[in-house]
Amino acid sequence: MSYDFFIVGENRAIRGGGPNDTLYLSGLQGASVLDTMAHFGMTVETDRPQWPTLEEYGVELAHLSDTAELTEEQQSAKAAFVAAYQGVREATEEQPEGIPAYKLRYNDGFWTTPDEIAAALARYEAHPNYDCAELPFGDQTWARWVAFLRVAQAAGGLRTL
Repeated sequence: MSYDFFIVGENRAIRGGGPNDTLYLSGLQGASVLDTMAHFGMTVETDRPQWPTLEEYGVELAHLSDTAELTEEQQSAKAAFVAAYQGVREATEEQPEGIPAYKLRYNDGFWTTPDEIAAALARYEAHPNYDCAELPFGDQTWARWVAFLRVAQAAGGLRTL
């Protein structure tokens, strides 16, 4: 699996196309970044939330089409399902201690919040000589990742797709 990270801006929507708005990492690079983040204590291992199921809301897959002709009851069920689905993608901790690892590990579009990123960067920067990891020698994946996190924190977070 590869990793595509996108900066989000207003309304948690993906920002459009600027040179610093996306970051692609290969599967090996992504795994290395996640391991390094865990080493610095930047990620928090929590359970990945459960997605709502269509059955729970009485929704059929065909109902999710924008062109589906639905009854008022079906429209309400669809809206409730979509809201629950978005709720899982937008979930956040009140006092984050870092970034929940599942938000980076899976490409489900989870919103990684500026507060989660700030907590992760604070843990990273609390290590002595942390900036040595960003020296311009050899593979620059980590330095690019940390720079991307700093942009994401200032912008409104990030999503992994």
